Amino acid sequence: MAMGVMTRIEDLNTVLGQTQDHRHRVLVAAAKNLKNWFVKVRKIKAIYHTLNLFNLDVTQKCLIAECWVPLLDFETIQLALRRGTERSGSSVPPILNRMQTFENPPTYNRTNKFTKAFQALIDAYGVASYREMNPAPYTIITFPFLFAVMFGDLGHGAIMALFGLWMIRKEKGLAAQKTDNEIWNIFFGGRYIIFLMGVFSMYTGLIYNDIFSKSLNIFGSHWHMSYNKSTVMDNKFLQLSPKVDYEGAPYPFGMDPIWQVASANKIIFHNAYKMKISIIFGVIHMIFGVVMSWHNHTYFRNRISLIYEFIPQLVFLLLLFFYMVLLMFIKWIKFAATNNSEYN
Repeated sequence: MAMGVMTRIEDLNTVLGQTQDHRHRVLVAAAKNLKNWFVKVRKIKAIYHTLNLFNLDVTQKCLIAECWVPLLDFETIQLALRRGTERSGSSVPPILNRMQTFENPPTYNRTNKFTKAFQALIDAYGVASYREMNPAPYTIITFPFLFAVMFGDLGHGAIMALFGLWMIRKEKGLAAQKTDNEIWNIFFGGRYIIFLMGVFSMYTGLIYNDIFSKSLNIFGSHWHMSYNKSTVMDNKFLQLSPKVDYEGAPYPFGMDPIWQVASANKIIFHNAYKMKISIIFGVIHMIFGVVMSWHNHTYFRNRISLIYEFIPQLVFLLLLFFYMVLLMFIKWIKFAATNNSEYN
């Protein structure tokens, strides 16, 4: 009896093993088509979800849908409907008609892989109304440049530009590797923004003569030491005089590297210079935005907004902020260390 039980147990183990192997082979074969099945099921669900948005006519023999479509894509939609009719084998041709409506159409901004991130940046602040001027094309230049005015480092800008360029070159492979990492998705979605911010930061870094918080001595300094060695060594906070120790000619490109070794007023000079540059570009940017609103008001013939919104905004900017910018240029042009003492 024990031998018989052992024999039956071995037979059952054999059956279980063969069943396990057969199940494994079936699952391996099914796994090869699993991705295609997922795609087909999702397509079918999307089709039925779209069809559920349609309405049946009175005879319940055809579907009727009302939707907004871009006018430029009207012919493309007609071709798609005709192609779908041919593939389905239907004998009833599709009918596409334009309807008259008093509703305000939704805003649609056509984008590509380059402008998509900039448009998303604009939409985060607010979506423009129908036929309003879209500021996204101008943001392609102004946003990374204003960032570069603040960032302004050749070395770090080069790292940022290389990182953005790597994502652009590998975008097909990286796009295929879908991930739920939100930070990476933000970086990859803004790859063109990161690249442009890096390129503009390299330019402003050259203007500021700043590379990894160091300076490049390309043209040599225009400042000259008029003190002897003992005087320099004994006076820790000694400063150079622009009237005596400076050539007076503007530096060929960027900022004089001697400011990098200044200990007393380096930060004061750099911060004041960058603050003035930021104010100048910021005020110009605000005036440009107000001028764009003028185009919107004139297009929609909104006279009230033109008089009571555009004009006060422009007057306020010109009389307060633009006047301040004008004073900065007057100070840079008219007043210098070589002027008479009454102007200093």
